[in-house]
Amino acid sequence: MEIIVETTEQDYIDFYKAYGFQRNWLRRSLILLLVDLILTATVQKSNEVVWAHYFVQLIIIGILLFPFFFIIPYLISRAKLKRAFEQMPSPFSKKTYRPFAVGVEVIDETGDQFLKYRHIKQAGIVGNYLFLTLSNGDYYLLPKWCFSSGDEAAHFLGIVNSGIAIEYVQPHGKFKSYYFWGILCLIPFIGFIAGVVIVFRALFVLRDMLFAVIGVTGIVITIFFIHYLATSPENRKEFAIIAQTEINDLVKNIEFYKMQNGVYPDSLKQVIDKDGFTSIFDISQEARSDGHLPLYKYKKIGNRYLLFSPGPDGKPNTKDDIYPTLTNPDTSKLGFIRK
Repeated sequence: MEIIVETTEQDYIDFYKAYGFQRNWLRRSLILLLVDLILTATVQKSNEVVWAHYFVQLIIIGILLFPFFFIIPYLISRAKLKRAFEQMPSPFSKKTYRPFAVGVEVIDETGDQFLKYRHIKQAGIVGNYLFLTLSNGDYYLLPKWCFSSGDEAAHFLGIVNSGIAIEYVQPHGKFKSYYFWGILCLIPFIGFIAGVVIVFRALFVLRDMLFAVIGVTGIVITIFFIHYLATSPENRKEFAIIAQTEINDLVKNIEFYKMQNGVYPDSLKQVIDKDGFTSIFDISQEARSDGHLPLYKYKKIGNRYLLFSPGPDGKPNTKDDIYPTLTNPDTSKLGFIRK
């Protein structure tokens, strides 16, 4: 196979745009969405999610992240390619490419070069251009119209990528040492952070899809672990003990609220506004479909109030309901209704 290529300055300008914006756009979009979802969930200050506000935050954060995933990479890629272009001895000269089993021969007016596959970092296609990037930063551009057909272009790219794959497998065929970082993915919570870092590094630095799968696995392990903690019957019983302590403390905060305001609060949110350390979310309950815990049950009745948790079964007026149990014998002045 012999490919004769002649390029113009416009070809390189068009390639800058295609390489900067179109290359890996789907992968970058998916990662942007993942980061967007994580950041949006992080900035939520309340368990009572208003979905309209949530999606507005999702869009705003997505817009803020867009330059970091598309504009900045485009500018960096363009700067690198332009710098490499300026260092080329004869970028517009006619070139002849001949792929072989061990490399690609390139012939132009400056002479004959032989690019061994171990020196080729990447071979791909973006827009209307095939490209070969070398480990030293140089690159070669082959417009599609220089090929007799799309099949010939695909065949050329297949030969080069096969040669690169063979060169990569031979010296690196063993288990890669950085895979051991994947052990961190087995640790819940830490595994989520490690997984995000690994996915970014695998996709943008190492270009190792297996390593990316390891990172995604770490994220999934943490998600399933949290789901197990939230839904396991055994853990629900343990959470019921914590809920009992929280609801006892909540009585004290409600009574303190009355001392300051003269009346009991109309809702538990008024209590948490006064005391940021007060928990009003019922840890004994399963998370709702939106992933957040419900509030403890509270109802103001005249100058008294009803406060309880439905317990692990989530159903009020059953034997596992949790009511305040204060040890102080003089509770006659407190407003909670005993059950």
